[in-house]
Amino acid sequence: MPDTSFADLRQSWPMPSQRRSITIIGCGGIVRDAHLPAYRKMGLPVVGVFDVEAAAARQLARDFDIPVVHASLDEAIAACSTEGVFDLALPPTAVLETAKRLPKGATVLIQKPLGPDGASAREIVAALDEREIVAATNFQLRFTPSMLAIEDAVRRGLFGEIVDVEIHLAVYMPWELWSFIPKMPAVEIPLHSIHYLDWIRGLLGEPDSVYAKSVKHPRYAGQADARSSIILDYGERVRCALSLNHTYGHGPRHTEATIRVEGIKGAAHLSVGYLLDYLHPQPERLEICHEGQAWAEVPLMGERVPDSFAYVMANLQRFAAGEDERLVTNVGDSLHTMLLVDAALKSSRLGGVVPEPPLAGAATRP
Repeated sequence: MPDTSFADLRQSWPMPSQRRSITIIGCGGIVRDAHLPAYRKMGLPVVGVFDVEAAAARQLARDFDIPVVHASLDEAIAACSTEGVFDLALPPTAVLETAKRLPKGATVLIQKPLGPDGASAREIVAALDEREIVAATNFQLRFTPSMLAIEDAVRRGLFGEIVDVEIHLAVYMPWELWSFIPKMPAVEIPLHSIHYLDWIRGLLGEPDSVYAKSVKHPRYAGQADARSSIILDYGERVRCALSLNHTYGHGPRHTEATIRVEGIKGAAHLSVGYLLDYLHPQPERLEICHEGQAWAEVPLMGERVPDSFAYVMANLQRFAAGEDERLVTNVGDSLHTMLLVDAALKSSRLGGVVPEPPLAGAATRP
């Protein structure tokens, strides 16, 4: 008989028994807004930072009381060596060359995506394997308290056979905040939906195929795309669909950000509060039902930012120490996500099946 208690669903990841020091390479916004608040909250020590923009590194160190600002990448690598953990928060194009310079046997967390595309990801994984480096990708959505709870419910059998997974967004994403976005050949899938594709792979396994279409929006005429529709093919018994509109401009009324997992015996419905207003995040709200019982709200003990960023680092450190049997977002697994992203982008470029024209002279419906 499955455990039907919702309040004790897993929502966190234990910290390592011996917290290893962290050296951060790259001092951009994601480090300031997520990595460092997470490490501070969970007591994970950051001992040094490096960035090619030295002023940014110095300011970050002052703001978060980090003792050392390294003058060069080589200096940062030498200081960390294999005793600590590298946190690479770099542009995708810089990951491969940096990985090749890390010491043999190092431990490293790499900010997603794992390179600019699947081919680059293959090279990165090969370089890390050659140097016997323990490496994970920062696909932290899997470690969000709400997602850990859903995964635990699935593991306990509360939902039975999973038959439907749906992600629906009608939100406003201020794409204009990121100056590099107009230069990208594709935006929505490799920057945003990549998280969902990775999480769904963790939940359902590898899909047979993917159908996708990303489209522009007049408000962002110079941007490659801003909205996507994606279907993952898991055979005849599972429907998996993503409808992702990041340009909804008529809110807050009818703004939506939901994730739903449905099984034969039960279901989960998550309101993704931090997407409803990107500049003013709201708490998530998770509800679960089981075996005909009424829907029950599951009290959430944390948020994606900062908690999940600490949990993915904790899993890496615990795995390196032999405390966790599984490195959840290991780079070998992340390679599958990168290849799925490539397939979705290829599907979007190729388009759908064009219906055959009717016979010449045949009557048509009004």
